[in-house]
Amino acid sequence: MRLKFWIILIEGTLLLIAAVGIFLAVKVWRSEPVDTTLPVGGCQTTISVGTSVEGISIEACQLNGSNIEAKNTLLVIGTIHGDEPDGQRVIDELVSSGAPADTNIWLISDGNPDGSKLATRKNANEVDINRNFPVRWVASDPTARTYSGPSPASEPETLALMNAVDTIKPTRVVVFHQPYEQIDCPPERPAKISDRLSQLTGYKSECIPGEKSGSPTNTYTGTFTIWTNSTFPDATAVTFELGITTAQTQIETIAKALKVLAADPSN
Repeated sequence: MRLKFWIILIEGTLLLIAAVGIFLAVKVWRSEPVDTTLPVGGCQTTISVGTSVEGISIEACQLNGSNIEAKNTLLVIGTIHGDEPDGQRVIDELVSSGAPADTNIWLISDGNPDGSKLATRKNANEVDINRNFPVRWVASDPTARTYSGPSPASEPETLALMNAVDTIKPTRVVVFHQPYEQIDCPPERPAKISDRLSQLTGYKSECIPGEKSGSPTNTYTGTFTIWTNSTFPDATAVTFELGITTAQTQIETIAKALKVLAADPSN
């Protein structure tokens, strides 16, 4: 009888301990906060907007967690000139985590993959894509560093970026270049977005003079930002010039700033 008593007692004690353990585990699970503000990175949608001269697909990634109903849509372009690669590092940093709540963020890592492969400013046709857009296009010397192409929008990369803006319909566009280390004035727009990015990143917001354009006319002609702001009244496109080199800490700061900009309804 005594043995049976002790067996029943031990079994009862074990059952009680198990029940208490389950109760505590459920309580902890229910009370543990879940961080829903930072979805996992990657793309929730990827579309091809066109191809390069050599047939490489130019793709746009809608950042995971993006909300198509968001008030503003941000498009970020890492590279247009193939010898200015650091903007692609910003894209890599952006895609490493998801979009903040109530934002819609689209990313194009490389708008000139042939130029990037060759580490040259121009595309495979030796045309400067950022002088080939069909607003304020000006013919130029084919041997020039900023050769604008045989005609407006003659290049497939130009058409791909035009298609991207027309398809995505962003309200804010940031395109990266190098090496002037400043944020340019947006053509035909107030400098509110440039100034906001300046506050968030520490890069100065200042108009880049035409003398730096590399054009014989000392003016910017046929650029992506000129075309975008002239064609889409609801969009503001800004050039963000990184330096000759960009530290990883700066890349991270810029990526965070872009996500803040995407969530900011005031600009």
